[in-house]
Amino acid sequence: MKRTIVLAAGLLCTSLAQAAEPVKIGITTILSGPMADRGQQEQYGAQLALDRINQSGGVLGRPVEAFYADNACKPDVGVPATRRLLDEVHVPVIIGALCTPVTHAIMPVMQQAKVPLVIATSAGQDFVDASGPSGNDFAFKTIPSEVDIMRGLAHWLKSKDIKSIAVVADDGEFQHANAIAIVEATKDAGINVTADETIAKDTKDFAPLFDKLKGGSPAELVAILGPSTGGFFKAYEASGWKVPVTGRFDLAGALSAVSQGFRDEGGMSDLTGVAVFTPAFDKPAVQDFVTS
Repeated sequence: MKRTIVLAAGLLCTSLAQAAEPVKIGITTILSGPMADRGQQEQYGAQLALDRINQSGGVLGRPVEAFYADNACKPDVGVPATRRLLDEVHVPVIIGALCTPVTHAIMPVMQQAKVPLVIATSAGQDFVDASGPSGNDFAFKTIPSEVDIMRGLAHWLKSKDIKSIAVVADDGEFQHANAIAIVEATKDAGINVTADETIAKDTKDFAPLFDKLKGGSPAELVAILGPSTGGFFKAYEASGWKVPVTGRFDLAGALSAVSQGFRDEGGMSDLTGVAVFTPAFDKPAVQDFVTS
């Protein structure tokens, strides 16, 4: 009898939540353009969370409904898209914007509207510095900054008894910030930095770069990559260098850039990194999560 009463109460709670006016949440993310796959992954994750919340009775007995606005990773698209969420949908909170330049651009818009902006994916330390008292009271950051992430990576390297690293980064704002953070964090941890190299835009020949990196004989290579991920890891395979690689880059892109034979021989077995989740990553744990 007790089980029947509990079940009936749960069903009643769910029914009431479904009947009540929804709690609106605005989400601005990248749903078009070259990085649309990242926005789609964020959309999948948000919907997964909302489904679980609503199945459990919602928030204060009300279901939660998400309204999406594509920012295309362009401020001139993201700002008006954000205004539409505020002025037409009247959302009381917005999560965004995945793309760092768009997040910067919409922060003053949200402050002027006096609507909270939850920065769930843009990792810059500058968002931390700009938020809160004497800054933007309506900006709330939930993801660690690149400084926090790189301190964690340095701690992990220290736990592996790594004595030296070489740092290599693409020529981009995100990559520069992370490269600076890992150099400072590893030096603070007592780890020697043998090289700190920037990859010039549109680099095709990576052989001279690898020769330079090899020269310092680092115990670990920290790569902060974006557009050069494919070319870099093809060159890594060609170099014959067995140094372990970690850092911030597209793990699935790194794996797909090398040959199957290289992977079968264990050439990427020591590959680690901090990356956005992707269902394309073919690790067993990831695939178990995707199919569950």
